[in-house]
Amino acid sequence: MNAPPIARHLPLRSSCHLGMIVACLLTAGTGSAADVTKQLPGFLTTHCTECHGGKEPDAGLSLDKLAVRFDEPAVATHWVRVHDQLVAGEMPPKKSKDKRPDAAEVTAVTTWLSEQLHATSLARQRSNGRALVRRLNRVEYENTLSDLLGIPIHVRDLLPEDGAVGGFDTVASGLDISSTHLVRYQQAAERALMAAVPAAPAKLLRETVTGKQWFERVHPNIKKFAGTSYVAEGEIGVMYQRDVHGDTDLRSKEMPHTPGLYRIRLTAAARNTAGKPLPLKLVWEGVQAESRLSHLIGYRDVPAGAPTTLEIIVDVPAQHAGRHNIVVQAITLPPVPRESGQDQTPPDPKTAPALEIHHYDLDGPLAGWPSAGYRRLFGELPCEPRSYVDARAAGKPVPTDEWKNWNAERFIKDPVIPFTSDPQGEAKRLLSAFLPRAFRRPVEPALVEYYVRFAHERLGRGIEFAEAMRATYRAILCSPHFLFLLSKPGALDDHALAARLSYFLWSSMPDDALRALADSGTLRQPAVLRAQVERLLSDPKSERFITRFADQWLGVQNVLAMKPDDVYIEYDDHLGAALAPETRLYLAEMVAKDLSVTAFIDSDWTFLNQRLARHYGIPGVDGFEFRKVALKPEYHRGGVLTHAGILKATTNGTYTSPIKRGVWLLEQILGRPAPPPPPDVAAVQPDIRGATTLREQIEKHRALTECAGCHAKIDPPGFALESYDVLGGYRTRYRTPGPGEGVKGYLEKLTTYPDLKPVWFVAAVDATGVTESGDKFADLTEFKRLLLREPEQVARTVARKLMTYATGADLQFADRQVLDQLTVAVKTKSYGMRSIIHALVLSRVFVEQ
Repeated sequence: MNAPPIARHLPLRSSCHLGMIVACLLTAGTGSAADVTKQLPGFLTTHCTECHGGKEPDAGLSLDKLAVRFDEPAVATHWVRVHDQLVAGEMPPKKSKDKRPDAAEVTAVTTWLSEQLHATSLARQRSNGRALVRRLNRVEYENTLSDLLGIPIHVRDLLPEDGAVGGFDTVASGLDISSTHLVRYQQAAERALMAAVPAAPAKLLRETVTGKQWFERVHPNIKKFAGTSYVAEGEIGVMYQRDVHGDTDLRSKEMPHTPGLYRIRLTAAARNTAGKPLPLKLVWEGVQAESRLSHLIGYRDVPAGAPTTLEIIVDVPAQHAGRHNIVVQAITLPPVPRESGQDQTPPDPKTAPALEIHHYDLDGPLAGWPSAGYRRLFGELPCEPRSYVDARAAGKPVPTDEWKNWNAERFIKDPVIPFTSDPQGEAKRLLSAFLPRAFRRPVEPALVEYYVRFAHERLGRGIEFAEAMRATYRAILCSPHFLFLLSKPGALDDHALAARLSYFLWSSMPDDALRALADSGTLRQPAVLRAQVERLLSDPKSERFITRFADQWLGVQNVLAMKPDDVYIEYDDHLGAALAPETRLYLAEMVAKDLSVTAFIDSDWTFLNQRLARHYGIPGVDGFEFRKVALKPEYHRGGVLTHAGILKATTNGTYTSPIKRGVWLLEQILGRPAPPPPPDVAAVQPDIRGATTLREQIEKHRALTECAGCHAKIDPPGFALESYDVLGGYRTRYRTPGPGEGVKGYLEKLTTYPDLKPVWFVAAVDATGVTESGDKFADLTEFKRLLLREPEQVARTVARKLMTYATGADLQFADRQVLDQLTVAVKTKSYGMRSIIHALVLSRVFVEQ
């Protein structure tokens, strides 16, 4: 296991401490490694092995048997722990009766240990590499297929879940491979090839309607609705909402039957909304077991005023093709109140909010025929139904192109396939062009010849050209050269460097421009690397990096893992959908503007939409599209610490946990992870009735000797975040389903949701605390000020997380020097996020293996 950069605390509780070892060694007057090695066993026996020796050594650390050597990873790990304990001031404990060694002694011995550990770790990297072989995770595999074939590919659902190390699914040691993987890769490759070379031409969907035509199609009995929920103004349809859904849905007349990209153009305007936009929701809608089910695609806003054309691209995967409609819903038109004896009170067209529908166009799939995937695999070879190809081979006349008008069922028995009069020659030509792109590097002739023989052998057995090539391509897409990122110890060659860079910032293969630089041998030049980082970050594909890094580092991927308890009545799907985008957009802004990592702690801005702004109690944010919003102190927001998505992800959906949130902040933001709890200590179980607060229960818990040290670190940040509930809403009292017996409760309405029913509140929240170093704080605002005293520590943590994510290996001791250098280098850039990425890419750990 690779050692972390900051101390992992050893719960040593004896009067013999590692610090005394150091003190004794230094007072012996020895300075060389050889002298220390000779004298160390005696000092250990005299001063430490009473507690850290024998059959049951304290903390499981048997110093009487610990070899003084650093070239064995298991032994070196113990010495790393010794080093880190001393650097952190953990050993000897402050409460120890033994005399503590002075600072100069500690510095001397930790310097010596650091030199030994660094030298052996670096030598091990130079000989063995950090991560010579790393399998693509399932997201990278899917993205690589999509970029290689030039069409959207959806296969991750076929592949097993990937393991995570250090929080990331990009680390080689967590990406094992099994027989299950091999079977699933065959299935995934086959699905990708079928998507790239479909058996039938795309069934085009072209639909254009005016607002009036749409409404007449959906509601033939138009007189019933005219003047109530619908008004026709020439070809414009003006829609007033009767119900939340139903009468306000825009859906295609036919379902999209062919997977691919579809374009919606909606020309519309919001009317009578006081200048505010009118949000629309896009969903997949289908009928299953006689129930109408919908799945969210996304949101768009229709501006007020003059008609605006919204262009929306929807990726229709195979699981939705032919099964679901793409539906557009106007979700915030206020329903008209019902009155007794009336279906619904007619709206006043002069004042009631409405959606003007001018035109609705649906067009797709956009790839054309043959698709980009076909051209990547078969170039410009023509394609025809198999019966036509067989006729050509037999020298028979071939009909005209009338097959392009066949119905879909006919292609089941007579699929479209590529054909050529020179199958062996074409196989070699196509494979020679495809393999360097698929394997992300120049391919040696012997390997090209292997796959050419693979195809020729099948052709020789009478297998038709299309099937022989499909089998060969399938083998390529399941090859270790495709599935793994492969390199040698030492400096990465330019193609391995190109792959590392593209999988870091795009989660996918290098594009043609990056491959061309690698071919020229100029990529590793600092100026070229810097320019490529800028190019890749400016490309829309960098959104993959933003999403995956934010999700895994900050835990945003878990935001919807657990539904909140019913006591949180304000939760709905719109709020759930708004939680993750805030953090992702926040990180994207920091990268784009090179903002300081201190913004993770605090800021006077964030990204909100109407639903999330309401949750935060922030006025003036209209529409469901996100935008950058200025924050005021009274909003109690700023930095990712107060993002509702992160606050929700660090709870279990029923109650908040200062311990869980404290551990998260220490690990993800400060890089000072807390050790795991002792196995024989029970977890704190909150009293949801409100009879006792969680703080009171934790205070009893930390009274245990074995728990006190860790809780001194964990509790302060956890308590500082207690002013935020399970959904990340700001609170001053704890909420409960109902107060317990003898507990004073308050039935009150939520400040930000005055339209909802009252809920029960009990004891007041106490967000005060004292840090391990003795600094007091009254709330999160004051705690943030304490955190901002050490921006270099936050920068170091961010750099370490990026290093782990980007290089496929968790931190090793030799990497600490690189982190030190990197942190110093970006100080002049105010620890800017983009600057850290640049510095990492130019560092030794990135350009070497």
